[in-house]
Amino acid sequence: MFKSKIRDLLFSFNLFFLKLKFKNLKLGYNVSIDKKTNIVIGNNSCVVSDNVVLRSNEKGYQAGMPFATTILIDVTGASVFIGENSRLNGVYVHAQTSIKIGKNCVIAAGVNIMDSNGHVLASTNRTVGRDIPKAIVIGDNVWIGLNATILKGTILGDNSVVSASSVVKGVFPKNSIITGNPGVIIDILNY
Repeated sequence: MFKSKIRDLLFSFNLFFLKLKFKNLKLGYNVSIDKKTNIVIGNNSCVVSDNVVLRSNEKGYQAGMPFATTILIDVTGASVFIGENSRLNGVYVHAQTSIKIGKNCVIAAGVNIMDSNGHVLASTNRTVGRDIPKAIVIGDNVWIGLNATILKGTILGDNSVVSASSVVKGVFPKNSIITGNPGVIIDILNY
């Protein structure tokens, strides 16, 4: 009981200091953000809705967690939105335009979600130039498995599942089961 109260107090302090540090970070009710979680958003918009968990502590998690949850928004005007009741467990989110994660999503450890390649594709000098980012939209009730990568321009329909270690780019309808590199639909869930 005592440990639980101390943990709750530490979470409250962590959220308080995050709100002070980032004026454009909007935190909903009952948000849980582990102390190890990295949030670097500058003056950009980041919304973390009600009951969201940003987990970076591997204790009690069923798999390895190779890195802390990170939200990085490093281009002016870019944004991240995380819908209510979603859980991000050791997930790297890098927005240079827009990343939207729907409600009731579960995203496993080691997942990378990036709306930019970082470099231009056709280049005679790989150390120069940035590509054009494209927004990512992850629908409601999506499950993304361990170590998957979600690339720029991807749209995942509601209720979709991305299997572990898949590399996903493209538009996928609701209820899709996606696997592989490149990620392809192997089945449609029937509800």
